[in-house]
Amino acid sequence: LNQLLPVNTYGVADIKFEQTSTSPSEVKITLNVSPDSPNWQAYYSRLGGLVLLPKGGLSAVQDLTPPEPSGDYNSANSANQNQKPTIGTISLSNNNSQLLIQANQSIQGSGNLDRRTGVYSIRIPNVQLSESLTGPQLGRNSPIYELNVRQVTADTVEILVKPSLGVRFGKLSQPNQQVLALEVRSLRIPNPPPNTNPNPNSNPRPITVLPSPNTSLPPRTSYPPGSVTGTPRGRVLVVIDPGHGGKDPGAVGLRGLQEKNVILPISLDVSRLLQKQGVQVKLTRSADYFVSLRGRTQIANRARANIFVSIHANAVGGGRSHVNGMEVFYYGNRALAAAIHGSIMRSINVVDRGVKRGRFYVLRSSRMPAALVEVGFVTGVEDNRNLSNPAYRQRMAQAIAQGILDYIQRKGL
Repeated sequence: LNQLLPVNTYGVADIKFEQTSTSPSEVKITLNVSPDSPNWQAYYSRLGGLVLLPKGGLSAVQDLTPPEPSGDYNSANSANQNQKPTIGTISLSNNNSQLLIQANQSIQGSGNLDRRTGVYSIRIPNVQLSESLTGPQLGRNSPIYELNVRQVTADTVEILVKPSLGVRFGKLSQPNQQVLALEVRSLRIPNPPPNTNPNPNSNPRPITVLPSPNTSLPPRTSYPPGSVTGTPRGRVLVVIDPGHGGKDPGAVGLRGLQEKNVILPISLDVSRLLQKQGVQVKLTRSADYFVSLRGRTQIANRARANIFVSIHANAVGGGRSHVNGMEVFYYGNRALAAAIHGSIMRSINVVDRGVKRGRFYVLRSSRMPAALVEVGFVTGVEDNRNLSNPAYRQRMAQAIAQGILDYIQRKGL
């Protein structure tokens, strides 16, 4: 949108158009006028757009000489044309019925739903992310459970959107050249107004329509009652970070066991267990895709999370398959790491490698209490066998979740 257009009449040398904001959308129009020019005013046209007129009408400026041009029109406009569009805002609009992706220039995108994971991916070529990108607030009642944005190549952005329970996505449309809109359909019936009529039949109870069996949401795992205990007092936000993913498999162990395939199911189970206890959870990734280290901590920092827990599996080279064990790292305060470590050691028969201080990027860059859990060695004979077992991974998830809840209770969150 940023352009410099020559006029050279009515005492106006040129008009400059600048996009100053994308949310809300704001444009600044600057007229380079003669020093003797009267003030100019803008009026809305019935045909759409704006009409710029000088006070006193055109007769007041028809004999004025335009000043020197503001610059080289060709270089200014060609520089703008060579600059890639930038996505500055992602927001929920129209009573949460649309997810809007707004750029400062024309964009095009395509969407695809992964029915296995429930994640809707939007791919936008020839575009970059703004350094000041703003996103929607995903609260308890948000129709979107999780939103991940990443610059997959130098000129391609991918947006991964996961719906909340009872929500489906419709079509991806383009209201105008600078905006993409994803339709958000809520299947839940809103609560009726308070019942002021004593007749019990006048206001039936609201019904929540749950997703049909083929809805693209991950299956919930059944856990024995009391396997994780301790409901926090208030709304606590925990970010669970399954390491690696996508093009980055992490450590590769015996029999080709990949770290990313071990820690994702553990992380998903931790998330579900915490949510059952009333804790709000965000995942840095909920399926097999890559997220940068910076992107992981940005998710936690921008959400103002209370707790950040990164989950990994370890490895060691040199054919040392006898090396096994679990360890938990921290960078600042060790209380969270100690709580998780203690819970795991009380619940699981695993070699104890202790609680250690580590300079991992995700620990140093997180603005909240953070811990990094190494659940075992994919290169170790004993750990490899255990981590290949879904039942063992579930027990590990229960222990990690319990450690997080123990920390929440101790801190009174």
